[in-house]
Amino acid sequence: MTVANEVGKRPGAGNVAGHGASGNGAKKQADEPGVSRSDGSAERQRLRMMMLIRRFEERTFAEYTKPGQKIGGFCHLYSGQEAIAVGIAALFQKGKDYLVSGYRSHGHSLALGMDPRAGFAELFGKATGCSKGKGGSMHFFDAEVGNMGGHGIVGGHIPLGLGFAFAQGYKKTGGVTFCLFGDGAINQGTHNESLNMASLLKAPVVWIVENNGVAMGTQVERSSAEPDLAERGCGYRMPHWNIDGNDVDVVMQEVGKAVERARKGEGPSYIVANTYRFRGHSMSDPMKYRTEEEKARAKNRDPITLYADKLRKLGLINEQQVEAIESEVSDQINAALAQADADPHPPLEDRFNDILAERYPYQPGEAKDCGPEQSCM
Repeated sequence: MTVANEVGKRPGAGNVAGHGASGNGAKKQADEPGVSRSDGSAERQRLRMMMLIRRFEERTFAEYTKPGQKIGGFCHLYSGQEAIAVGIAALFQKGKDYLVSGYRSHGHSLALGMDPRAGFAELFGKATGCSKGKGGSMHFFDAEVGNMGGHGIVGGHIPLGLGFAFAQGYKKTGGVTFCLFGDGAINQGTHNESLNMASLLKAPVVWIVENNGVAMGTQVERSSAEPDLAERGCGYRMPHWNIDGNDVDVVMQEVGKAVERARKGEGPSYIVANTYRFRGHSMSDPMKYRTEEEKARAKNRDPITLYADKLRKLGLINEQQVEAIESEVSDQINAALAQADADPHPPLEDRFNDILAERYPYQPGEAKDCGPEQSCM
């Protein structure tokens, strides 16, 4: 199945639960009477961020695969899915909202404003990394802006998303939690339990399936008895629908509906953003399950190309501006990588910091303060 070419063909795509997924929502708004046309600055910034994410990931690929590899462990790239992260970031209210995701977390973190240097430093295991060099690729965190991190256990973070949203609703903060996961995670028990409880609690959470068509290397139709993944949300009394995850305007428009519903206290929504990843599941994946013809067709719906073409047609960008943005992004990524490479590793004495240690099984009254030379175990 070629996900990038299947968005409009899937059962119920675009009209599940009464929600449409028009790809020209921004154009319609600009043409409505009384609505002023944008000067293009916000749109150009979104294009720039998608380019930044792509360049970050491609440099990560190069650093991981070149001799003298400085990036260790698992590494999952976001190339091809940039419109989802950037669309969400346009709706995200820092200081109020939360975002939590699985292990393909680079794109979300950069879209919410993480400095590429902090990202590269984390990949290199440096002290200046976003997780002090101790988390690596799968654990990009930036809690100060509400980015509650990437999580390595498939589906393990979905209950965390519910917990963040419950806290927001209980405290009446007006915040929303964006919980993102892949198509493979929907077959985990945590998915079903969390969706059910979210509806019962009317938690302000937006569930977003980043459906790139394959769970590691297993196609959706081989892993889900119902291939229209939006229908996997139908048993939990919440709106559920498909969207084109390669069009940033569609992502903003459709996810925006779910955000508005959540902020009103009306409960969760379930969105399947159909997209395509241009790299393997992880760095060790040769992608033998995708043909060269399929990958070539998917390139025709590259979210960056689609958005750049749209902005050109709207007169919001020209070729010189596109080239200038590409050059600026390239310089920024090169500088960030060089700085991260020069940054120090964590000192050896920090190796036991940020670790939770407790006696097991826990006995009441046994808790005690542990000094630097003491053990709590």
